[in-house]
Amino acid sequence: MAIWSKGGDDTEDVVHEFTVGDDWSYDRVLVPYDLLGSMAHARMLARVGLISDGEGRALVDGLRALHREHLAGQWTVEASDEDVHSKVEALLTARLGEPAKKLHTGRSRNDQVLTDLRLWEKDALADVAAELLACAAALLAQARAFEFHPLPGYTHLQRAMPSSVGMFFAAHAQGLLDDLVLIEAAFRFVDACPLGSGASYGVGLPLDREFAARQLGFARWGGIALADANSRGKAESAVLDAIGAALADLNRYAADLVFFTSQEAGFFSIGKGFTTGSSIMPQKRNPDLFELIRARSARFGGLRSGLAGITHALPSGYSRDLQDTKALVIDGVRLARGMIVVATAATPTLKPVRERIIAALTPDIYATDEAYRLMREQGIAFRDAYKSVGCSLDRLENPDHDAVVKGRTHAGSTGNLGLKALGERLDREEAAWVQRRKGFEDAWKQLLG
Repeated sequence: MAIWSKGGDDTEDVVHEFTVGDDWSYDRVLVPYDLLGSMAHARMLARVGLISDGEGRALVDGLRALHREHLAGQWTVEASDEDVHSKVEALLTARLGEPAKKLHTGRSRNDQVLTDLRLWEKDALADVAAELLACAAALLAQARAFEFHPLPGYTHLQRAMPSSVGMFFAAHAQGLLDDLVLIEAAFRFVDACPLGSGASYGVGLPLDREFAARQLGFARWGGIALADANSRGKAESAVLDAIGAALADLNRYAADLVFFTSQEAGFFSIGKGFTTGSSIMPQKRNPDLFELIRARSARFGGLRSGLAGITHALPSGYSRDLQDTKALVIDGVRLARGMIVVATAATPTLKPVRERIIAALTPDIYATDEAYRLMREQGIAFRDAYKSVGCSLDRLENPDHDAVVKGRTHAGSTGNLGLKALGERLDREEAAWVQRRKGFEDAWKQLLG
């Protein structure tokens, strides 16, 4: 029987199957968070006198036991359960009887799932941030190892100007650190507790929302109940939008490497165990993991579009459409984390192939440098020097490639990448995310006793 049933009004099987669908499988992800939210709610109900202190302690003890048993694999949400909330209430009622029936006082499934998702989103964003930092660290290590190693720079996929392996890796490391600004913004957005907003309009009981928020390690309680309700879908979009920026950078990194490791370029080799073979061509070593990063970035974009589509033109207050946002955000985070982890693992195995790189550093790649030389040494205006060099490209000769890399000394160029400052920024970000995680995990540990 569904927890909303009054007796004799259960839905037809076909309706139940359609409305529940595979939602129960995603609720398995939310079980620990639902139990934490219920512990905080029980403590709050006892604090404001809506249940007795003894009932509050019994509920918290029962929920802690369910938490331990869930972690031990003794139970989970099944296809026969409507959702995680129904499952927990049924298990608790079987053990505690009457007190368990009071746990839902002052709470709707709407603010309950909102709270579950916010707790999970905070945890997930902290995980993603840690994984992005690990990826940035791997890229930075490569930038340090090959800081002054020359490499052709490309625009329009045509050789353009001299660059370096250090710049290539450092640029992608900086991109991920820049993305953490957006990850932090999403974290701050979801770090507000919607518990107590009810079915969108609050409840006629003296709830202490601020107390509940503190118990759960939120930075603040949500605010106006209807605004909290309307944030469902928007919060999930914020999470995927922030992560999507990082995946766009990883997608570009992957696209670079598919080209750079091709036989036509051959600028990098990929370590053993990080390529795949062909079922028909014995010689093949394919960069499948980087190709799949490109493909899965596109899949991720589809999930983001799905979220936008579901929330478009919805009226204020809860609508059942919002149930389907849960799968999109959970699938999106899973997909993203897999991409980040494999990119991090593959990066240290990449090695520049110097002879192929030097062969690609043809004299024309130094055309702009020659125009600058004429400007500096002969006082020719840049536009005139540009024209002169462009009309005599066949006269260009290769300089010392390594000297050119080191000789570009303005901030951010190949000879002055600022790797020390980049490393210090990475360290600061790591420390900040450790503190954010500690903030909510300490609160959860207190709830769990």
